Amino acid sequence: MKKNSKKAIASFFAAALVLVGGYTFHNDGLSVPEFFQDIFVQTSSGNGIDNLEKTKFPEDIIKIQEEGIKPFGYINAAVEKVVDGDTFHIKYKNAGYKVRMLDIDTPESVKSGVEAQPFSVEASNLTKDILAGRTVKLVFEKETADQYDRLLAHVILEDGTYYNALMVQNGYAISVFYKPNTLLKDFISDLQDGAIIKKAGFWQLPEASRPFIKNNKGNYIASYKLKADAA
Repeated sequence: MKKNSKKAIASFFAAALVLVGGYTFHNDGLSVPEFFQDIFVQTSSGNGIDNLEKTKFPEDIIKIQEEGIKPFGYINAAVEKVVDGDTFHIKYKNAGYKVRMLDIDTPESVKSGVEAQPFSVEASNLTKDILAGRTVKLVFEKETADQYDRLLAHVILEDGTYYNALMVQNGYAISVFYKPNTLLKDFISDLQDGAIIKKAGFWQLPEASRPFIKNNKGNYIASYKLKADAA
């Protein structure tokens, strides 16, 4: 079957799901028939990154300085465990740390009291496939950790791919920014605009079924938060 034909069928299938009452969820996330899995949602299989859009880390915007967990420093660390699409554990100099990726937010898959969101499992599996068991470079901005003692970092793969950006430009995450770590706001926001136009990842879903939707201020936030506020 030709690629365009598959996409057309997938679009029809998605619309039909909405008409009959929305998507079906199980403990492992969005459930779709196996035939549509390679069309409707993009999952990773070890080499999945080869089929994704990638970009390099913009070193002209953030001037990386010396090694260490310090403002504008960097470390090379082994990823020991992936929690979800944007959070993982590392080992650095015989010490363990939890890391939260800067500037992005992926759909919730393990948050207590929240049902797995569309594309949450796909985002989590991609991060597991690409990061788990590998060494990555972490780059920090002005604030190196949050109130939960998680390191806040940009993640760079061994081939130079900027992983935070990859998640956004392929529709596995939205862009989010918290002061004072906002140096890449324009850079990441432009990638998100491109993902929306291309309907990459969860942007292909009908708006009401996406894991992130706009609030009355025009900002994208997790859909479960809006639904909770409306209840």
